[in-house]
Amino acid sequence: MSGIFRTLQIGISALMANQRAIDVVGQNIANINTPDYQRRRVSFRELSGPSGVINPPVLGNGVYAAGVERLTTPFVDAQLRRQRSIHAYYQERSDLLGDVEAILNEPSETGIAASLDAFWQAWQDLTVSPAEMPVRMAVVQAGSRLASTLRESARFLGDMQANLDTQIAAKVGQINDLAREIAELNRQIAQANAQAGGRSGALPLEQRRDELLFQLSELVNFSVSFDESGIARLSIGNFALVDDGGARAIVLNDQRRPEWETLATEVRVSSGELAALLEMRDTTLTGYLERLDQLAGYLADNVNQLHRQGYGLDGATDLDFFLGNDASTLDVNPVLFQSPASVATAAQGNSAGDIDIASQIAELANRPVIGTPPTTTINAFYRSLIADLGMESRHVQASTDQAQLVINHLEDRRQAISGVSMDEEITYLVNYEKAFQASARIINVVDEMLDTIINRMGLVGR
Repeated sequence: MSGIFRTLQIGISALMANQRAIDVVGQNIANINTPDYQRRRVSFRELSGPSGVINPPVLGNGVYAAGVERLTTPFVDAQLRRQRSIHAYYQERSDLLGDVEAILNEPSETGIAASLDAFWQAWQDLTVSPAEMPVRMAVVQAGSRLASTLRESARFLGDMQANLDTQIAAKVGQINDLAREIAELNRQIAQANAQAGGRSGALPLEQRRDELLFQLSELVNFSVSFDESGIARLSIGNFALVDDGGARAIVLNDQRRPEWETLATEVRVSSGELAALLEMRDTTLTGYLERLDQLAGYLADNVNQLHRQGYGLDGATDLDFFLGNDASTLDVNPVLFQSPASVATAAQGNSAGDIDIASQIAELANRPVIGTPPTTTINAFYRSLIADLGMESRHVQASTDQAQLVINHLEDRRQAISGVSMDEEITYLVNYEKAFQASARIINVVDEMLDTIINRMGLVGR
């Protein structure tokens, strides 16, 4: 009887194990379109017989589902998180540099370069008709348009820089939220694995945590390690973002830089969207604003130096053409709007036909005035700014494209190992179904055997 009941146990164990396997296959198929889902498989183990039995040999007591495991790719996942962080960094920089290019709007008929050309041309026209009031007013208006273009460009870049403060604060908030959620998942995963007696007790929670790690990698670079209980420990630089004690918060200090809340130490980031925003705000935009201020300074200093030496038709002299000391404050002297005759064209007073000063100002378009000794014109200085911006933008875009190619390669590798294939799942499903049916057949056979033994044996002689 014990042999028959052992056979019954074998059939029941196979039935239950294959039912578990069918459930797992169904879960895989249900999540075939779920992003970053990693397929799962049941791990079968033999149910062995009593230990120490030598004669007669024990064949075993069936099978059981020892656990469910995800087909993970730890190395590929680590590389993928790194590349996602790099790609997010370059993509964010590329988008922001595109905004800078749109603000400076070069080449165009309304940009700074066109306004500079129009300004120099207005002075050139004035050398032809120095006594004509409309020509003098055209010089003043061309200067006003140039100053306005510089002011608007500086204002837009300044507004963009201020807007990055808001974006940085938002990214820091997202990092803190993700860190807290990962810390909570750590607690739940450790608890579930302890109750299950292994690492298969919290697969959906681990799947969710992996998704959060990928999301976090796009915001900031970090390193991660896992212990035997399933807890993930995250570090940025030499400081833990998430550890056994939970999540450590990041805040913004008085300089709007991220720092650890409890340590008052700056968070060192090198990739991800947060790093791109910080670099654009503190370095890139600051650099372009400084160069616009330098351009405005070179323009005002050189034009004013000549203009103060000259005389207008009304005898006015020692007047600055431009007021202001940077791109955000540059403007034409309002005295010249009220009296275009005060625009200095002559090197000597009471010389209506003298155009010496006007000619020298017009020649600034081609005369090197920047450097020691002077080697660069004002126009060339601005062209170098635009060229540097274009080169940086192209370099960042190329880096973005390169990072995307690496991501595509890694995702293909990850998908090949852990992605769900409908054909493969159907094959497994058919195999488990056949095994389930065979297990049920074993139980039916044992049932018939028991029926024969219990109900049909011992009837002779009654």
